[in-house]
This record gives sequence, structure tokens and C-alpha cells, in this order.
Amino acid sequence: MKQQTGVGMVEILVALLVLAIGVLGYAGLQLSALKGSESAQTRAQATALARDALERILVNGASQPTYLDQSNWGGAQQFFGDAPPTDCYDSTCDSDEVATWDIEELEWQAGNLLPAGRIQVQSCGGGITSCVVVAWRDQDIDDCVSNGQIAADEDTECVVMEVAR
Repeated sequence: MKQQTGVGMVEILVALLVLAIGVLGYAGLQLSALKGSESAQTRAQATALARDALERILVNGASQPTYLDQSNWGGAQQFFGDAPPTDCYDSTCDSDEVATWDIEELEWQAGNLLPAGRIQVQSCGGGITSCVVVAWRDQDIDDCVSNGQIAADEDTECVVMEVAR
């Protein structure tokens, strides 16, 4: 009678293959969790930036029209590492100059806190309401609100907050 040899080796190789597939699956789950965490962090930062813009508009109520005029907002991406705007919080600045500085500061923060971040105030809801719009990465800031409708797709990379006039 001939004895079988090598069966134990095949069983070990199959077990290693199953283990390797399991480890690769676990690594894929970890990568997915990291992407989700990064997305949540970016969205939270964008929400905080939009809220900061709303609070600045409320605090400087005398210059509210300056904030709500879309032409005062660049909407273009500020580049990471650019110098921040010069400080205007001293006795020589009037409320309109503070509003202009706030807009520059918010745009600078969007570019430095978010990946390819942009911020602007634009008309939404039929022209009666304005919205603070923050977008990042490849999202076109003008696509966040179109025809008075706020984009609500799952893959939209923007935050929109309404400003009551």
C-alpha cells in the first residue's frame, strides 16, 4: 500500500489563501472607513466655515448688503499657503471695510482649511434669499445651487446655508 504524502501541505496552502483573502477584505474596509472619516471631517469643517460667515453677517449688520452682494465674493479657489489678508480690526476701519476684510478672510480660510475650498454668497430661492455656499475638491460652486434648488446628491461636495434677509 502506498501512503499519501503532501496532503497537509495543500491544506496549509488553502488555509493561507483564505486568510490572505480575509486580510485583504479587512484592509479594504479600513480604507473605506478612512475615506468616510475624511469626508465627514471635511463636511464638518465646511459647515463651521459657512456658520462663521453667517455669524459675521449678523454681527456686522450695517454692512449686510456688502456681504450679500455676490459680486463681492470671488468664488475662486484660494491656494494653500497664500498669505492671509491684512487685519482690519482696528479703529481705522469702517463697517464696509470690515465686511470686505471678512470676505477676504473667509475665502482665505476656505482655501487653507478645505481641499480646493471655495466660499461665496449667492442668490437662492428665487432671489428673495441668499445662501452661503462652501464647495471643495472638484465641485463647481455654481452647481451647488441652480435655479433656486440646492443640490442634494449623495456625492455633492458642498454645504449650503440660507441667510434670512
